Amino acid sequence: MRTSLSRRDLLKGAGAAGAITITGVPAISYAQADAIKIGHLTPRTGFLGTLGEFAVQAVDLAVEEINAAGGVMGRKIDLIKEDSVNPQTASTKAERMVERDKVACIVGEISSASGLTISQVADRTKTLFVNTGCNSDELRGKGCKKFMAHVESANSMYVKTVGRALLASDRVKGKKWFSLTADYAFGHDLLRVAKRFMENNGGQFAADKLVPTDATDFSALLLEIRSAKPDLVVSNLAGLQITNFCRRLRLRHGRCMGGR
Repeated sequence: MRTSLSRRDLLKGAGAAGAITITGVPAISYAQADAIKIGHLTPRTGFLGTLGEFAVQAVDLAVEEINAAGGVMGRKIDLIKEDSVNPQTASTKAERMVERDKVACIVGEISSASGLTISQVADRTKTLFVNTGCNSDELRGKGCKKFMAHVESANSMYVKTVGRALLASDRVKGKKWFSLTADYAFGHDLLRVAKRFMENNGGQFAADKLVPTDATDFSALLLEIRSAKPDLVVSNLAGLQITNFCRRLRLRHGRCMGGR
């Protein structure tokens, strides 16, 4: 009987003990493990609902392709989908996904206001939240959280990109813009960035109008735009606001450009 242990024996024992300590159970292969649960939150109703449905189609397709290819390290993805509805509901559903459904991470969202509340849940529960559609700079600044990652660009990036193109075509310096802005976190942030860009480059706003997210009739605003005679009309609208605005504009002028 051997009474001494080799270095290799010690290393093997330490590895096994480490696996039990970390997981709470003996190590098992990924092929035998349970599916990886991922929560997907995005608005499927309301003025952003149309965009949300496109997001659902995309995530369904991605999960289908990943699972068909064998999953992630041998584990299939189990997708849990919810309508985030509004910031308060988004927070409640995010917490439920973490506490009840035991998701490994949360992905999605379009509304910056809802994205902020989801990020707060993620930070508190130490759960990864991958933002796929919130544009507000605040989520990258003072509202940035340790457990939040972004695959979507920020408002300041869009403004600078479009703004430089407008500068090159002489539509900023000495010009007047009339802006229509969605009245929630995304729009407020975008308007602030756009104003800063205009001030720094010699332009000004003829007017900037905050538009309720449930607005459907833009007739009065079109009359204001005509009266102001701006050089450019800027749409900082979102979701169904853009559809309704463009529909009204086409009825009057036959064309519409821009929007989120």
